[in-house]
Amino acid sequence: MVATPQNKRKKLIKKLKSRFRLTVLNENTFEEKFSYSLTPLNLIIMFGGMLIVFGTLIYLLVAYTPLKNYVIPDFAATEFREEARRARFTTDSLLDVSRKNDRYLSDLRVIISGGTLSNGTDSLPSAVQDANLNYEVSNVDDAMRQKISEQDRFNISADDNEKERRKGVILFKPVNGTILNAFDPKAGHYGIDLVAPKDDPVKAVLDGTIISASFTADDGNIISIQHNNNIVSVYKHNAALLRKVGDIVKAGESIAFIGDSGENSEGPHLHFELWENGAPVNPTEFLSFGGE
Repeated sequence: MVATPQNKRKKLIKKLKSRFRLTVLNENTFEEKFSYSLTPLNLIIMFGGMLIVFGTLIYLLVAYTPLKNYVIPDFAATEFREEARRARFTTDSLLDVSRKNDRYLSDLRVIISGGTLSNGTDSLPSAVQDANLNYEVSNVDDAMRQKISEQDRFNISADDNEKERRKGVILFKPVNGTILNAFDPKAGHYGIDLVAPKDDPVKAVLDGTIISASFTADDGNIISIQHNNNIVSVYKHNAALLRKVGDIVKAGESIAFIGDSGENSEGPHLHFELWENGAPVNPTEFLSFGGE
């Protein structure tokens, strides 16, 4: 008779359920010390359970203890590579911001010193740079401009709003002196000249950050401060500078000493300029100087 798979399965189950007795005897006296009845199925279940328990314990030990750094190859190296990647991205972003700030400060120093930016047209399209623009004013445009000009002669609201806005900006006097030369942008004089005793302290007019502290042959020792609301104050012809680029100063803090440095100076005085949104403004509109 040929054995069928069902018969084989029954025979296997029967063998697994066959009972055996495990007996431990004393080798010398043959005294029975331990006896236990079991089947092959019991042994399989027992060893399988022990394997699962020990496997779980080993996994927990490796996964949640520093042992994984020694058991798993390159585990620590993977963490270090991820940290290095983040640090590289952060460094690239900081370098980009630093380059933009350096370019902004460099351009601002050139503008304050009265120079011309060499890269001022870099961002303009070539078509715009080479365009032939017609600046002639037609008769219609000229008549319209005259009409608007006549209407605006009696419109003082814009000037009033500007004066009201500037009243909210309280400036600290840079020096206690009198005005020798007034603000005259048409003549190229973008600030006021204040006469004061030599070596008197020059003080910051507002809280801000030093963006320029240098020397030029024409204006001597120059120091510039960036304030809020796009305001920049400039102090020229100083005898010595007390602050460096990047320093944060408060209104009223001494930043330099009155001097006579530079070829454009004809005696101890402070040439004080105030720039708002990139354009020079009359400092006397922000505060009152004696002796004007």
